[in-house]
Amino acid sequence: MNARCVSSEANPNQQSFPVSYLINKCGFSLGSALSASKRLTFEIPDQPDAVIHMFKRYGFCDADIFRLIKRYPRVLSCNPDKTLLPRLEFFYSKGMSNTDIAHILCGCPLLLGRSLQNHVTPNFNLLSDLLLSDNKVISAARNDPFILFRHGDRYLKPFINLLQDHGVPRTQIASLICNWPRSIGVCLNHFRKCVEEVREKGYDPSSAVFIRAVVVLSQLGKAGWERKTIVYKSWGWSEKDILVAFRKNPWSLMTSESKIMAVMKFFVEKMDCESLYLAKHPNLLMYSLEKRLIPRALVLHFLLRNKLIDKKPNLNTLFVYSEKLFLEKFVNCFDEAPQLLKLYRDQSDLAK
Repeated sequence: MNARCVSSEANPNQQSFPVSYLINKCGFSLGSALSASKRLTFEIPDQPDAVIHMFKRYGFCDADIFRLIKRYPRVLSCNPDKTLLPRLEFFYSKGMSNTDIAHILCGCPLLLGRSLQNHVTPNFNLLSDLLLSDNKVISAARNDPFILFRHGDRYLKPFINLLQDHGVPRTQIASLICNWPRSIGVCLNHFRKCVEEVREKGYDPSSAVFIRAVVVLSQLGKAGWERKTIVYKSWGWSEKDILVAFRKNPWSLMTSESKIMAVMKFFVEKMDCESLYLAKHPNLLMYSLEKRLIPRALVLHFLLRNKLIDKKPNLNTLFVYSEKLFLEKFVNCFDEAPQLLKLYRDQSDLAK
């Protein structure tokens, strides 16, 4: 990385060697370098240069290396052969790519300070036994690198035991940890309340949607749930309607308030729907207005206006169809296909 210019008042040559190194080699500001250097003791470039060289040997790009250093400056004081090499070799032995390792270590550089033998390896093996796949452990760690950092026995097992006590099957617990590991990064008592509330809402613990509902509630919290319900109620939904939508698609409660308002307005004003239509089909709340809903609606209105179809099709089907199937059913089968395709593509391109 190119050295940065500093004023004569803050000339790095007048500072300690670690400060100078962090500024000139790693792009730190003076203030950041002064703060980070308090725990660095090297006086010549050999040690930090060897660390950087080790990461480059294992395929790390400059951007990842310097991002890691900025998040965890003490890595420059690590012994490359005794500290870094065994960890890198371990991660590679489990099937991680260069990109995986860089992503995980930049996300949780504190892993470099954990014992490989007493912590990182047992944690990885615990997760592998649960998920039945090293690749799924890697996916979980990419989604939340801290899952390898926290103590598995004290942190992970209580969540697993809680879910098992409520009748959640092992496969669904594995799905939670692999896809949404941050959901079990919350307080155990908060997580317990979410699980109990989802059961009270009528979900079957053995179903896949049960875990999704727990994830949503754990991330939303009580205040978030209340904000969403206020928006839905402003469109005439009852508590029962909200629960119906939540049971069908828990992610509908994760949609932002502004997005809910915009999609509701679109269906009520442009598609001539009752607002409760979306309670029955909450998946429609998840689609992009600009990239999916509006372009397809324009095609539909063209077809109706020009009497190319006799009646409005099922809207849920219209919007759920894959791109290929939508074009087959509503664009390419008509003589006006070029005009329809242009109408559809032009609107879609505007959203990019």
